[in-house]
Amino acid sequence: MSLAARVENVQFRFGERPVLRGVSFTVARGESVGIAGPNGAGKSTLLWCLMGLLKPVSGSAQVFGRFAAVFQNPEDQLFMPTILEDVVLPLESRGIARDQARARALEALRAVALDHAAPRPGHQLSLGERKRAALAAALALEPDLLLLDEPTSELDPRSCRLLAGHLSRLPCARLIASHHLDFLAETTTRLLILDEGRIAAEGSTRELLADAELLLRHGLK
Repeated sequence: MSLAARVENVQFRFGERPVLRGVSFTVARGESVGIAGPNGAGKSTLLWCLMGLLKPVSGSAQVFGRFAAVFQNPEDQLFMPTILEDVVLPLESRGIARDQARARALEALRAVALDHAAPRPGHQLSLGERKRAALAAALALEPDLLLLDEPTSELDPRSCRLLAGHLSRLPCARLIASHHLDFLAETTTRLLILDEGRIAAEGSTRELLADAELLLRHGLK
């Protein structure tokens, strides 16, 4: 099996407080995996370890190939005069010529149905549109693995459906950390339940989400 990511016995702590306690799993190329868990379970910390923004105390978090991330707050990724420039910037920073970067950026915005808004600044868009613009910035990088941290935070139901539709059509592997179980049911095939820094359950998204007792035990219901 060709892998997009591998996490082996990752432990992490903030000061003396353990956050991740020996987490291990893999993500296959093209696979969509969800991470669910209550607040404080360590979901975001785990993604940050995979991005290289945090260094585990022990163990390893590896990504094979290119990765891109969509953060919970789209303002962390949208700050240029237009969203087109927001999508172009990371491409140019990787040495891609401006004409090619612009073409790829427009293609990515078209993929999330935002090409009409390319000349507008992020602050003029709705939150759902800003989330999709941040997704376009990630997709333009043509990643092998897409990491998403609470992508539905503060979105209305229609925006969630639009985002789920876009994600479900992607060919790249996806690792989606969310407390929104319906969204994970639509966008992932395998689920990890993280609680108190440990993987408490792993398996088919559909099967785990049908286990009401499991969800209740781990603060997801």
